[in-house]
Amino acid sequence: MFVNNLSFKGKFRQLLSNTKAFILDLVNLKRRIILNNLWKNLNLIKKDKIIIIATGPSFTDETAKNIISSRENFDVMAINDFHLNSFSKELIPDYYLISDPQNIETQNIEIKKNNILLKKYISNENIKYIAPYGKMWEYLEKPYLIFNDSQNLLSNNIDPRKPRGYRSNTSFKAIAISLALNYKSIYILGFDYEYPRKLIVNQENKIFLKNEYSFGKQLYNLNNDFESLAHAINWWSLDYWHLRKLKSSKVINVTNNSMIDIFQRMSPQSFFEIIKK
Repeated sequence: MFVNNLSFKGKFRQLLSNTKAFILDLVNLKRRIILNNLWKNLNLIKKDKIIIIATGPSFTDETAKNIISSRENFDVMAINDFHLNSFSKELIPDYYLISDPQNIETQNIEIKKNNILLKKYISNENIKYIAPYGKMWEYLEKPYLIFNDSQNLLSNNIDPRKPRGYRSNTSFKAIAISLALNYKSIYILGFDYEYPRKLIVNQENKIFLKNEYSFGKQLYNLNNDFESLAHAINWWSLDYWHLRKLKSSKVINVTNNSMIDIFQRMSPQSFFEIIKK
C-alpha cells in the first residue's frame, strides 16, 4: 500500500510509475476514446448542489438525519464503506464511488463478506455506481460512470478522463468527479483526514494508526509499511500537498476539526441551517 518516498529507490519507483502512466495513456487509445465520448455525451439530470459523504468519524447519525430531512435539495455521493453505516438504508446516495481494488479482489475473509454486502447495496436501481475504467469493476455492478484512475503526479490534472495528478484517495476522486459534473456547490462532510493525529508510537517504538470511521474504529500496525514515524508523517504530508490541485471555491468542507486546510470551511451547525431553508 505504501511506498518509501524518502529513499532514492522509492523516488525512482515513483518516477517510473509516473512515466509509465504517461506512456500508457498515450498508447491506450481505446480508453481515451471511451472516456472522452462518455463524459462529452453525459446528460445527467441533477441538482445544483451535491453532498459528498466521506467516512470520517465527524459524520454522525445526527448529521445523516439532518440530510435525510432535506434530501430533495441535494444530490448525494457516497464512497468506500458507506453501506456499513447504520443510516445507509435511509440515506440512499445518488452516486456511489468505489476505487479500492480490495473491494473487488481480496483473500481477506472479512473483506470478502463486506464486499458481498457492498455489491447488494450498490445494486439498488436508484444508485449510480462510479468506478475506474476496466472490466474488473463490473464484478460489483456495471458502472454508470467510469473514470481514468491511473496516476501521474508530475501533472496537475484533475480531469477524470486523464491520469490524475493527485494521490489515490477516494475522497479526492469524489471531489474531482463532482467538479467535472459541474456542480455549483460541493459540500463534503466527514472529511476529517486527521491521520497525523492518530499515529501512535508504543514503548518498543512500534508505529500504529488508530483509524476512526463513521461506522467504527480500527487499529492498524504500520511497521511493515513505514520505517519510522518521520516516514509515516512524510507519506501523509504528500497527500495534503497534492490536494492543493483540487482547490476550488465551489468546494466547502463542512467541519469543526478537519485537518484539511485547502477548502473554505463551514461548521456543521451552519450547514444544517442552510439545508433547512
